[in-house]
Amino acid sequence: MEWKQLKIADKHRAKDRQARAQAEHDQPLYQVWDCLLNDYREIFVKKLIVWFAGTLLCACAISAVFAAPTVTKPKNDYNITINYELGMHCTGFDFSYCCVLPPYNSVQSQVIKTSTGPNKYPELLEADAKDPGVLVDGKKRFRLSYGHLDNTYSEGSKLKYWDVPYDVNGDGKYGPNENVANAYFSHLYVYKDLKGTNPKNTSADKEKLFVGIQIPVPRDNGPAGAAVPSPMKGGHLHYTGEVGTIVYTKSPVLDNVPIMLTNPGIWDALGLPLTPFNDRSVQDPLTLTEADIQPFQEAWVSLVDEKTGAPVIDSHSGKPITFVGTSPIDIPNCANCHSNKTANGDKFTLYKQEREFWKGLGASDWIANLKATSVSILEMHDDRTGTDFLKNYNPNSRSLDNRLGRDPVLCQKCHADNVIGVLSSKTFKDPKTGVEMTISPLTQAIHTVHQTKAPLPDSHGRTASCQGCHPAHRQDGKMASYPITPDGKNAFALGDNRDASGGCFVGRDVHANRNMRHDGIDIPAHLNAIGQWLQSNVSQIGNNEGGKGLWCTNCHNQLTRELYQRDNLTNAYKQTGTTIRNKSLDEIAKAIGVSTDELKSRYLDPKVVLNDKGEDTPGASGILQTWAAKRMVPDIAVIALKDGGPMVTKDEDGDINVSILSANPAVDISKLKLPAGATGATAVPYDAATHGRDYWLSPGAPHCADCHAAPFVEGQGGRAFPINQPGKYSVMRYSKGHAGLTCQSCHESIHGLYPVTATTDVTSYKQAAQYNPDGSHGPLKCASCHETNKVGVPLIAKKKEHVWDGKPILNDFNLAVTWMHGSAKDLGGAVPKD
Repeated sequence: MEWKQLKIADKHRAKDRQARAQAEHDQPLYQVWDCLLNDYREIFVKKLIVWFAGTLLCACAISAVFAAPTVTKPKNDYNITINYELGMHCTGFDFSYCCVLPPYNSVQSQVIKTSTGPNKYPELLEADAKDPGVLVDGKKRFRLSYGHLDNTYSEGSKLKYWDVPYDVNGDGKYGPNENVANAYFSHLYVYKDLKGTNPKNTSADKEKLFVGIQIPVPRDNGPAGAAVPSPMKGGHLHYTGEVGTIVYTKSPVLDNVPIMLTNPGIWDALGLPLTPFNDRSVQDPLTLTEADIQPFQEAWVSLVDEKTGAPVIDSHSGKPITFVGTSPIDIPNCANCHSNKTANGDKFTLYKQEREFWKGLGASDWIANLKATSVSILEMHDDRTGTDFLKNYNPNSRSLDNRLGRDPVLCQKCHADNVIGVLSSKTFKDPKTGVEMTISPLTQAIHTVHQTKAPLPDSHGRTASCQGCHPAHRQDGKMASYPITPDGKNAFALGDNRDASGGCFVGRDVHANRNMRHDGIDIPAHLNAIGQWLQSNVSQIGNNEGGKGLWCTNCHNQLTRELYQRDNLTNAYKQTGTTIRNKSLDEIAKAIGVSTDELKSRYLDPKVVLNDKGEDTPGASGILQTWAAKRMVPDIAVIALKDGGPMVTKDEDGDINVSILSANPAVDISKLKLPAGATGATAVPYDAATHGRDYWLSPGAPHCADCHAAPFVEGQGGRAFPINQPGKYSVMRYSKGHAGLTCQSCHESIHGLYPVTATTDVTSYKQAAQYNPDGSHGPLKCASCHETNKVGVPLIAKKKEHVWDGKPILNDFNLAVTWMHGSAKDLGGAVPKD
């Protein structure tokens, strides 16, 4: 106490000394002041009054400008969000030889009428009950026109798809609509509409309407065809309603498997055949170069009058209500290896003649290399698997349209691929044993062979094959610091893959954006133990250690499946129920049966394990474990058993159908009611139901919940089963959160989450700033839709009602964001009723 009193006394004495010193310093100034007043009193007083008044006015004006506003209002009458479900689509554009993936870019939107007063809620607008193309706001009726800036068509000089013949019905002749575009989705079908309606409750093949056959796909349209037109130009978005957009496919053990193409409550243009080439860049398609690739295409959506099509004017800006967003589309780097000796060696040579043929016609090096690459891939496939794709190929042919002498090779006609709903693979006889074998899933076959043969490690041991194979082009067209060299080598073999100049994820997404704090992220990351380890040991962004962000394999690995398998959630946002995601690393390692060191080295940050051939090593590599034939595959459902095997029925076509008792495989089986004749029940893995296994579905894809703590996670699935499941975390692209908004509406699509880097994805970078009143680059803040107070919390927040962890959110923006995520209704993707 005495020590405190002494300190206070010393402080007062110091203040007295300062005051006396200041008075002595000011004394000469007072004398000058008196002199001026005596000599020029009348003039000076008048000027002093004017000066004081002017200063007071300036002070008031300055304080008005710089004082924090008490209320921030939305900058738009309506917000139209724009996203695409995958964040990046990777495909070719010449399907006259072969095709791994078809063109397919959806425009997905939600429309929010923003708050018009401090006590007004924003409204998520829906369609007229009788016309899914008409948006209704009270008595006002609108449509949503859409398109892409300077990209109004595809087929012809940008795309060879509809103009490439393909015998769709297999009768040996080419009839109307028989082309690659109509062949690609011919495994999908409906009975009446795109809502899953099955009037006769049947699975008879004669009742099915197949895409591309009974439902031809119009030129430059999405695969929904005339049922829901999605043209490249002149179209309007369609509202998916309470049900969503549903088609059916067939699995090895179940007919009528529903495929949710678009979630309920979304305005969309489905599966556009978009290319990365702008209209102005294409003169002669043979002369295209990599510099012409524009991977972040600029989609636009405009609010127009229902009847006249006239633009609706925003009351704030006085301009038409139009928003832009990203439609990402790029072309893979196959040619970097397959158009030279890197992949072909001395054994495979046909690519050389194919390349020279096209060079002789004036093709650019890039186009000639792409053509040669197709022949290289098919020649190697024939040699290694016994196919005869090039049986009729004549390298001396002068044909420009059909160089193969057969229909183009569509990979999914043999390989299962969940991405497009092909759930059954063909079989082949093992040449060594004669045993009938099922062909492996397409993604497993491609990733395994490329990761094994060309792992391309950097100095840290992380594979460069991810961005070396998948595209990494930039909007500026420049190829400097590209991740893969023209001859297929890792450009950063002696450095760090993450130093590449950007692409579909690296150097683009928030998880790889070194300036994310500057660009818009101003709240904590909210990480669980896995996320904390990755932040400290890999990403280091925000740690003041020159962080470079995450790499692809930190998310795409076997751990995401192990976590998913052990979920049995009752509320995903609050993370109630059963899970190991909220445990320590030691506890997680124990739960999945590995040591903590192995968890870190093989699951969290897997590295290439080179053998003496310079290849990655199966069984030792955590990267290869992600695509391994022998690994844990999560369960898909609980099915009924009879006499020790699946209980099945057969339809009139002889197709078998198992009996699914629960889409949540983690339920208490003892509480399920068995159908008549069943003797038991069991949970079965995804690869028992689809030859595509768990790839690209919720059980096999990364989740926000892998690294982030609740409630900064996805909701659970259910509406899109079997893409996602109740009791399990949904993939982000099928997840909804606050007030029925999709996660992507506020955060954008995976691989391109807000805020993106400004130099790589210029389209997404400017997109979020359209909504945020402060001009920040994402995610969307409360003030985008609500009137907010000076800390950014909506004025509608009530002190007693809106509380998180016992604390009011009213004056705490971070807490308000937490409440917003945690209070979301966990409906499995359904549209909230209120």
